[in-house]
Amino acid sequence: MASPVLAARALWSEQDGLVWPRRLAPWLAALLVTLMSALVVAGLATTLASRAPAASLGSGGDAELYRRTILDVSRGQDYYVAAATELRRGGFPLRPFMTVRPPLLAVTLAKLPEAARGAALDLLATACILAWAWRLRDLAAARPWRYGLALLLLLSGVGTAFAPSAYLFHESWASLLVALSLALYRPQRWGLSLAFGLAAALVRELAAAYLLAMAVLALLEGRRVQAAAWAVALAVFAAALAAHAAAVAGVATPADLRSPGWLGLGGVAFVLRAVRWNVILLAAPPRLAAVAFPPALLGLLCWPGELGRRVGAVVLGYAGAFCVVGRPDNAYWGLMIAPLWPLGMIGLETALATLLARIRRQSPSPLAGASYAVQ
Repeated sequence: MASPVLAARALWSEQDGLVWPRRLAPWLAALLVTLMSALVVAGLATTLASRAPAASLGSGGDAELYRRTILDVSRGQDYYVAAATELRRGGFPLRPFMTVRPPLLAVTLAKLPEAARGAALDLLATACILAWAWRLRDLAAARPWRYGLALLLLLSGVGTAFAPSAYLFHESWASLLVALSLALYRPQRWGLSLAFGLAAALVRELAAAYLLAMAVLALLEGRRVQAAAWAVALAVFAAALAAHAAAVAGVATPADLRSPGWLGLGGVAFVLRAVRWNVILLAAPPRLAAVAFPPALLGLLCWPGELGRRVGAVVLGYAGAFCVVGRPDNAYWGLMIAPLWPLGMIGLETALATLLARIRRQSPSPLAGASYAVQ
């Protein structure tokens, strides 16, 4: 009997996405389109009933908390002592240990001149844009307009990193590192991709989900050495997280506030608030996110090739998790997928045309999907 890994590997050809619309049964194709439409309707109903204020980086106490912590560390104070002091001063919880951010970002920024801290994030964002522009260059040959659209979509997601206070948020750095990791990923050359992915997880533990997704996909594709390497990266992250927990325990006291937890069960409403971390959506009515995000998910599900599978799995995984975890004030977690999810619009036209052809029991063009496959 074939192993589960071999069976899963047999599902995908080199040009398949997470789903393979050209081979779907008509009823499954209809179900996929219906689910997307239902998500749009549910999102519109949710956003029309919502009174949530528009989000902006730098609002609230988080930015000031991180700014003061970096300042304290730059003056020679131990990171954990500084973080504990500033959390208590701001009335923030110090327990459990996850309420304290990992030290890597604050310690690194503290070593830079103040004027260079924001510039460093700008440089990372620019590198991310250039890496994706190069990686998506094959689109220019097939349909130049699609390549131009891809760059605009990418800029809409990465653009939040250029906000004046963006460099203070760990999610801004982690999301760009994840996006850069994916842009650099190739089946036979994945060392740099792994390094940037691990750096993202060490900056913000939310990015550990990315390491897990990459390990699982490599295993399902039969790339055992690569899967093992991503698993080792997860182990390194786990060791760093354990050391972080021990260090926080050394400065926390029973008198410190405890977080109420992150099991928000916010569903579609929280997801749509999270994905508004986009320079276009932040300036638009909330209902635009409800109209844009489900079709983008469909495009990602159908994006062919190994890169498309990975981007789709990462975005879908975070979106699913955000339905369950995250309080209303955690909507900035949407920065984790801000650079990636808009890319689902690149192939939406082809995905919908292929699915509608299957619903009508017609055979799609054998080139369907080739116009936006990325090697």
